[in-house]
Amino acid sequence: MNTLNLSSDSRSQLTWQVSQNGTFPHPLHNENGVSCATAYVVIEQCARAVSVRVELGDSVNTITLAHRKNTAERVALYLEELANGVSLRSVPEVDEYLLVSGMESVLLAAVRLRKGTYHLPADGIEHLDLLLHPSNSDPSRTVFRFELDSVGLTLPLLLPNDRVLAYELLSGCVQELIANYRCAA
Repeated sequence: MNTLNLSSDSRSQLTWQVSQNGTFPHPLHNENGVSCATAYVVIEQCARAVSVRVELGDSVNTITLAHRKNTAERVALYLEELANGVSLRSVPEVDEYLLVSGMESVLLAAVRLRKGTYHLPADGIEHLDLLLHPSNSDPSRTVFRFELDSVGLTLPLLLPNDRVLAYELLSGCVQELIANYRCAA
């Protein structure tokens, strides 16, 4: 059976990539150095952790890891274990998923995908949704709005193209909406 591994180049690139947001292709090589597969690693920076999604063939797997000095090596091990069908034991994730709130995870996905309807998990508020779609006036831009129980709460607003600014804007809007809702309730 062929064992697939990342090249030393890919491992070196991961060291930098785990501190960035983005999608990064990583070829996996057999023991003869032949590239047999390419994994796409999607990295999202969260407040206290890094969320990693690995797309390899038809499978999509995610892991959340605390920011540490060895995060890149842990991602590399996770990737190689997925590629080789090995039990994912060398990258323990003991409660690290708790470092990313449900709200942060949903907003990061919305910013990354820039379209769709997202349920926003907020204590005491049911059916709070974020809707994103292309702008009618400029399809290269994204418009967002909020709904509560399918009733519009805001007018459509343009989402910044910069992912950091887009996340900060959405996060601030959500916090303001939730605070206003709770004050009015």
